Amino acid sequence: MKYYYLSIIFVLSFYIESQAQCFSSLNPVAGISNLLVLEKNTFKFICSYNYGLMDEYFEGHKRTDYTLVKRADYNYVAAVLAYGIFNRLTLESEAGYFLNKTYRFENATSRGYGFNNIVISPKFSIVTNHDKRFYCSGSAGIKVPLSTELQKVELVEVPHELQPSTHAFGYVLQGFMVKENSFRGLRYFLVARGEYNHKNNAGYRYGNFFSASAYLSKHLMYKWVKRDWTTILQLRNEFRGRDRLDKDIVEYTGGYSLLLMPQVNLTVRERWNISVLAKIPVYQYFNGIQLATKFGVIVNVSGDFVL
Repeated sequence: MKYYYLSIIFVLSFYIESQAQCFSSLNPVAGISNLLVLEKNTFKFICSYNYGLMDEYFEGHKRTDYTLVKRADYNYVAAVLAYGIFNRLTLESEAGYFLNKTYRFENATSRGYGFNNIVISPKFSIVTNHDKRFYCSGSAGIKVPLSTELQKVELVEVPHELQPSTHAFGYVLQGFMVKENSFRGLRYFLVARGEYNHKNNAGYRYGNFFSASAYLSKHLMYKWVKRDWTTILQLRNEFRGRDRLDKDIVEYTGGYSLLLMPQVNLTVRERWNISVLAKIPVYQYFNGIQLATKFGVIVNVSGDFVL
């Protein structure tokens, strides 16, 4: 029976990925990650809707008057599916679909859409200390493209920035640390993620990606709070390496972002979680002139079940 549920995870992965370059290839967004390993025979899913807006250019860390693209946005749906094989080992898969990745020019529009890469990762427990309420876990996974051919819309190849995936294999490493203070309803999280991308069939390799996030979570344990609410404040930094076309560096790619991501979470019947978070840039630095993130919104729904 266990292998039946494992097969469901893999099959669903191919139909449903969750933050590479600015607008090029969305990486799994913080806020939908399953931080720690699951108990044996526990199944967990996280569904997410993501919206992002960009309508101004930066050169380095300063805004510019450059206005080639008037407005860029994306709508993205994603899912994380996880199953506890053993108490210290969980199998996870990430999948997602771009409803659109759109550049809006003065008199024209360019658009890409489709499935992102799938990520399949075993996650293992490193430290579990219930007395001190301290936990660490890590995972190592592979990025699998559903297509190795670049997308074409009306026989025209979509620009690399608007392709829905890297169209190449890659690797993902993640680390998670959680510290709890149950008396105060506080939790502290540290999350790090690194991604390495291979070159696709067009000779294009998206820059490697690294992110690190610090979270502060507060469970609202007040008389005036009628439901199970939690507030979360996340500070997230992201580094993107430069793209390469064959052996040549692609100019105007790569950079650094510091993001503030406040979040509110509602727990229903101790099983379902509904959360909304905002993505607010605090500092951004880009190599050359690039579109910069202006704002983002993420809505998550998750649940877990003992099978």
